[in-house]
Amino acid sequence: MTSKFPQDNRRVRYEYRVWGEHRKARKLMAKLGSVEMRESLRDCYLFTDDSSFNAKVRDNTLKIKELVAEDKGFERWSSGRYHTADSAPTPFDTLFDELNLDRPQRGKKYDLVRAINELDPALGVRAVFVTKERRRYRIGSLKAEVTDIEIDDVEEPMRTLAIEGENLDELIKLRKRLGLIDEDNVAVHQVIEEAQAS
Repeated sequence: MTSKFPQDNRRVRYEYRVWGEHRKARKLMAKLGSVEMRESLRDCYLFTDDSSFNAKVRDNTLKIKELVAEDKGFERWSSGRYHTADSAPTPFDTLFDELNLDRPQRGKKYDLVRAINELDPALGVRAVFVTKERRRYRIGSLKAEVTDIEIDDVEEPMRTLAIEGENLDELIKLRKRLGLIDEDNVAVHQVIEEAQAS
């Protein structure tokens, strides 16, 4: 895979994400973690026909991840945050302009829900709002998380566990220690879009 991201505006890491309770893995993750941080998030995911992109608006900032490789069950994602349309990869440069995402940086009032509702259907963009309750952990050089996700207009909340980092060997060892080696690795945006569509 060849990334569409500018080389100087990206961060690349491996990620492994599973869905469900996984109680043993969750408890061990908390035990192994040297740092724990809790956060509540409100995200608007933006879906196009290209599922290799995972795009969302958080705190009036466009965040995009692009799947650039897969290795040993892990997905390698390139990510960036964008404050101007000029820096965002296609097709999100057009979407940036359509949503007026530069407005918050100019101090103007901004209503993302209204902007989403006014999107031109010809753009082929689908938007889904979600609320996340997340616990983040640091395990050596790696990051781990447990996140509960509530999708607007979907009754059942979902739980996901993820580990991520730059060192694939360490990630493989941690995945095995957590007992997740046989679990499917499925990205957040794929599960959200499927749940919202059903």
